[in-house]
Amino acid sequence: MDYRKHVLIIILLLCFQLVKAQESTVPIADSTSAELSKAGEWKQLIDYGQQTIANGTDFPGLRLRVAFAWFITGNYKAALAEYNNVLQKDAYNQTARYYAYYCAQFLNNDLQASYNAKYWDKESLKKEDISPFGLIDMGFETGGKFVSNRWRGNGFYSRFGLTNRLGWRLQLEQSVLYFKQNIYNRIGFGPHSDRYKLADDQSEYFAKLSYALNQRLTVLGSYHYLNTKYNSAAYHSNLWMAGIKYAGTAVDLQGDVNFGNIINQPLIQYNAKLTYYPLGNLNLYTISRLSDKHLKNVDHFIYNQAIGFKLAKNTWLESGLTFGNQEDYIDTDGLYVYNSVDNTKLKFNETAFFQMSNNAQLRLIYTYEKKTDAYFPMNYNQNSITLGFLWKF
Repeated sequence: MDYRKHVLIIILLLCFQLVKAQESTVPIADSTSAELSKAGEWKQLIDYGQQTIANGTDFPGLRLRVAFAWFITGNYKAALAEYNNVLQKDAYNQTARYYAYYCAQFLNNDLQASYNAKYWDKESLKKEDISPFGLIDMGFETGGKFVSNRWRGNGFYSRFGLTNRLGWRLQLEQSVLYFKQNIYNRIGFGPHSDRYKLADDQSEYFAKLSYALNQRLTVLGSYHYLNTKYNSAAYHSNLWMAGIKYAGTAVDLQGDVNFGNIINQPLIQYNAKLTYYPLGNLNLYTISRLSDKHLKNVDHFIYNQAIGFKLAKNTWLESGLTFGNQEDYIDTDGLYVYNSVDNTKLKFNETAFFQMSNNAQLRLIYTYEKKTDAYFPMNYNQNSITLGFLWKF
């Protein structure tokens, strides 16, 4: 019994000494990090803060200074991780909420930004003119598809979209889309065969809801309706999507499934996506997406790889390559449905983003596709040019 009492006393003394030692290091860490911040020594502040925290000295003031150092040097992902650490202990820390909002904005994550604005005081909300309801952005894109196949006419595509905030945690995206292409066929063979024209005419409506469960997790759901008119027949297709997205420190992960019927055929498509930010911002990023599409009792694996980077001031480039049988392939959370008459086997696209102002962005997209004729045993090329415009409110 006496032995146990002595052991307990020794343990209590050791714990007391550890607490006292940490208390004595807090003022030193506080003053040192404050001086580094005042001097603008951001790299040294980050190194010092990380080492100090690793050694067991951790308090909100130190985290906030390290977070701001990451923010000022442009690593918004790392800054968000530090601000989130502070917010786990104090959800209403106004400094952390303010900068977390702008970190998310600079990463093009409007929903995460809105989630942080929810905790702002009334004066800050009024000053920044932010409310839980209203328009986030409005945009359109339009372009042509040019083919090297005499049995196909050039295609035309257009889309108009709106994004609304329906509360601090809920966001709605809507689009109307239109596609048209002439398909030429023939009766008989040889030089005396007759050629006739069919119009592939399609109108579409798309809606997507995103709900922020917390700082890192978002639940996604979308619906896409397609009205297809082809060869004197009309088809009604309904497609759904459900998924979840995790926003990490260096990567974002997403898993989702598309399902429904397209042109009277049941379809289900499983998707896994990873977005990597090596610099913690949009100056360099990669997007990797693997899909397993089950259509007509056959499984098709489709892989998409994209890389984007900042080319110059206000100018970004993004290159993408997609492999696999893309018949009725669904992309971008259900927004794009590739259900043209002819299947795409390979696709390459190059997108240039021009930030014209704080509100206006211009996009120019070039797409090359290797396609297979649905009626004749032949492959052909398709080149597309699309112009897009986005206005942020």
